Amino acid sequence: MLSYGSLLTRLVHLLTRLVHLPTRLVHSLTRFEQQNAAHRPFNEKRLMAHLSVLKEEVIQAAPDHTQHILDCTLGGGGHSHALLQRFPQAELVAIDRDPMAMERAKTVLSQFLSQIRFLEGTFAERAAALQNEEIQFDYVLADIGVSSFQLDEPERGFSFRNDGPLDMRMTPDDAIPTAADWVNEKSEQELFKIFATYGEERFSRKIARKIVQSRQVTPFETTQQLADLIKETVPRKFHKPGYHPATQIFQALRIVVNQELEELKTLLDVSKDLLNSHGRIAIIAFHSLEDRLVKQSFKRWEHPCTCPPEWPRCMCGLQSWGKVITKRPLTPTEGEIQTNPRSRSAKLRIFEHCES
Repeated sequence: MLSYGSLLTRLVHLLTRLVHLPTRLVHSLTRFEQQNAAHRPFNEKRLMAHLSVLKEEVIQAAPDHTQHILDCTLGGGGHSHALLQRFPQAELVAIDRDPMAMERAKTVLSQFLSQIRFLEGTFAERAAALQNEEIQFDYVLADIGVSSFQLDEPERGFSFRNDGPLDMRMTPDDAIPTAADWVNEKSEQELFKIFATYGEERFSRKIARKIVQSRQVTPFETTQQLADLIKETVPRKFHKPGYHPATQIFQALRIVVNQELEELKTLLDVSKDLLNSHGRIAIIAFHSLEDRLVKQSFKRWEHPCTCPPEWPRCMCGLQSWGKVITKRPLTPTEGEIQTNPRSRSAKLRIFEHCES
C-alpha cells in the first residue's frame, strides 16, 4: 500500500505533465507541419496574395537597355515577373535561399522559365560565385526582407500572429541555430544587445530579463509563447493600433538567425563587379541599419576620395564609380501602404555604374 507521501508525489508529477501537455502537442503538430510543408499542393489564392513592395518603382528604375537581370532575392517572383514583362527578351538569374519560395516563384514565372537560371542559396554566396564567372548585368535587384509567404506560414516560425515552432531560418534545413536556440541559450545581456541593435526596441532590457526568467520554468518552443510574453511585458499604453508589440523583437531575431546584415555587406562588396557600364543596382531595405549600410555604400561609391577636404586636389587616386540616382530613398505611396501594410517601412535606393 502506497504511503500518503508517495501518492502526493505521484499526483504532483501527473499534474506537471498535464500542464505541459498542450505545449508539447502544439510543438509536435507544428514539427509535423514543417516537415510536410514542402509536399503541399500549391494554392493559387495564396500565390496571388503575395504583393511585391515598390513594384512600379523597381520597374521604372531599370535601364531602358536592360537585357541581363539579377534578382538576388527572388521571393514570390513578383519583381522578376514584372521586369520580364517589361523586357520580354531579357535573361534573368534568380537567387533565393528558401527552396519553398523558389518552387512557388517557378509557378508565377512559368511563362518565362526558358529565360531564367535559378540558383538556390544565399544571395551573398551566389553573387560571389557569379563574380567568379565574370557575368555582368544591366540591372541588379535585392529586396532585403521576409516574404508574405514566410510570414503567413506558421510552420516557418516568422509570424507572431500564428502559432508555430520558433524557427525563423530562411532555409529550413540549414544546420544553424534557430530563433528558439538564441532565445533559450543567450544571456540576458546578449539578448538585450540583439533586441536593442537589430530591433531598436525601447523595452529591450525588460523583455530580455523576462525571457531569461520565463525560460527557467519552460523553454521557449513556439512563436506564440514569445509573442505573448512580449505583449505582456510592453506596457499597454505603448501598444500601437495595428502594430503588434512583438514586431521589432521578431525582426531582430530574424536578422541574427539568418545573418542578414553580413549577407548585405557581402552583396555590396561584390555587386560592383556584377554591373555593366550604365547598369543599375536597386536595393529595398526595411530596417534602418540595412538602409544606412546601403546609403553609405552608395555615397562612398560616388565620392570615394579619402583626401582631406582642404587639399587643393585629389591625391589618393580613387575615382568615382558612378552616381546615386535616389538622393532620397523611394518609399511606398499611401495607396500601397493601405493595400499592403507590410510595405510601410520599405526604402528603395538606386545607384548607376558609370565608367570613368
